[in-house]
Amino acid sequence: MRNAYEQKSVTAGGFTTTYLEAGTSGSETVVLVHDGGFGSTAELCWGEMIAPLAERFHVLAPDLLGWGGTDKVVFLDRPPYLPRVAHLAAFCAELGVSRAHFVGASFGGSVVLRAVADPAQPWPVSKAISISGTGGPYRLPEGVAALADYTPSLEDAEKMTGLTVRSTAGMDAHVRARYENSLIPGHWEAMTAPRLSNPSVTRTPAADPFLDNLAAVTTPLLLIEGRDDVLLESGWARKLADLSPAITALEVDGAHEPNIESPVETAQIVIDYLTKDPA
Repeated sequence: MRNAYEQKSVTAGGFTTTYLEAGTSGSETVVLVHDGGFGSTAELCWGEMIAPLAERFHVLAPDLLGWGGTDKVVFLDRPPYLPRVAHLAAFCAELGVSRAHFVGASFGGSVVLRAVADPAQPWPVSKAISISGTGGPYRLPEGVAALADYTPSLEDAEKMTGLTVRSTAGMDAHVRARYENSLIPGHWEAMTAPRLSNPSVTRTPAADPFLDNLAAVTTPLLLIEGRDDVLLESGWARKLADLSPAITALEVDGAHEPNIESPVETAQIVIDYLTKDPA
C-alpha cells in the first residue's frame, strides 16, 4: 500500500536523512533497515510490509547513507557497517527513540547484527531480526560478485532483483523503481567507490571480533533464512544461532528477501516474534 506511510526528512549525525513513518507514535517502535543492493531504498525493500506492521507498531524506515534521499556519503577508511550503525544511532536519538525493535534485510540485516553484537550497545534495542543478513560471514563469493556487477539499466535492475527473489514475474514496477533509484545523483558512485583500492599499498584486514561478540549477545535475536537463497551458504542461520541461546534461527520458503517476495507472510513472522513474551 503506497499510502500507508509518510515520507519525511531529518538531519541525523550531520547528514540529511529521508525516512518513511507509519503507525501510531504511542505504539512500540520498529526500525526497518533496508538491503544494500544498487537502486534500493527503504520503500523498495519494505514498502509492502509497512502497512501490516503499522497496524501494531510505530514504524520508521530510513534510507541509509548512500541510498535514496539520504546523503551520498562514502567512508573509505572503515568497514561499511560502522558508519551506518553510527548514523542510525544518531537517527534514533534525533527522533527521540529511547527503545525499539530493529529489523534488517540482507546488508541491513548485517548492520543490525553488527549493532546488536557491539559491546558498546550503540542502539536502543529491545529485540532484533535479521532477514538474510549474516554480519559478513557465509556470503557466497559468486553472490558477492553478482551484486557488484551493475550498470544502470532496466536489464541489470531485473538481474539485481532476480538475485533476491525466486522469480521477477509481475515485478515490472519494482524493477523500474530500482533502475530509477540507481540514477539518483551520487548513488551509483557511492556504491562503487568502496571497491577502489590503492595499487601502491597492501592492506592486511584487521582482526574482526564479530563472531565472538555475537556469541555474547543477550538481546533476543531472530535470523530468517530463505531456503532458496543463492547468495548465502545454506544453514548460515543455524550456525550463527548455535553461538548464543539468545539467537533463534528460522527457515522460510523463498529466496534472499522474503520481505519483497512474501511481504504479508514475512510481516506476520516479524509481528509474532516481536510481540511474543520472552521464554
